[in-house]
Amino acid sequence: MPENNINDPDIAVLNSVYRNARTGAEAITDLLPRADDSSFISDLETQKKEYESIGGEAASRIVGLGAEPESVSEMQKLGMKMGTVMNTMMNDETEHLAELMIKGSNMGIIQMTKVMNGHREASPETLGLAQKLITCEHDNITRLKAYLK
Repeated sequence: MPENNINDPDIAVLNSVYRNARTGAEAITDLLPRADDSSFISDLETQKKEYESIGGEAASRIVGLGAEPESVSEMQKLGMKMGTVMNTMMNDETEHLAELMIKGSNMGIIQMTKVMNGHREASPETLGLAQKLITCEHDNITRLKAYLK
């Protein structure tokens, strides 16, 4: 297995894109069984496809650079699942689920912006993919605001 060069700005940014996109897709997978509004479910499924597409593109580029994509750790996945259960146990209304997704998208925007600012020397293609994820997050927030009352 190739060893990731943590000093390579492209690999660092691409791994952040990959992890953020995977986290978003997994959060949706965890939320979907709690959703009952068909329009909201459709919006979540659209978001999940976008995350999977961007994550897949990041993974392909990482492999093309001779490295392996860094997955989200099992502990982080478990923490996220537990957080979803705790946050929806008492309230699984569509508005609350939308709010949770908006908060997650905001966290993704902040994290990706920090990564981009810290790796300005990455290639334009890599930074473009990171920006594509940020734009996707902004679009998701805009779409989800319709569910807030």
